[in-house]
Amino acid sequence: MSEESKNTLTFEGTEYAVEDLSPRGQMIVGLVASVREESSDLQVRLSILRAAEITFSKELEDILNDEVA
Repeated sequence: MSEESKNTLTFEGTEYAVEDLSPRGQMIVGLVASVREESSDLQVRLSILRAAEITFSKELEDILNDEVA
């Protein structure tokens, strides 16, 4: 399912007007949009956490190498 604008969506090659959907259908469209947005936000958060892990691991490596030397 891909949203083409705020008022229509395309699902399996067929375009639908969101306003023509049942209330449940409209709610599901909103939920799908919300899930996609949250998923995107989580991908950004995961990228930040991975970068932090790499940075901290490098810093720990430097500390351990200095203590051994």
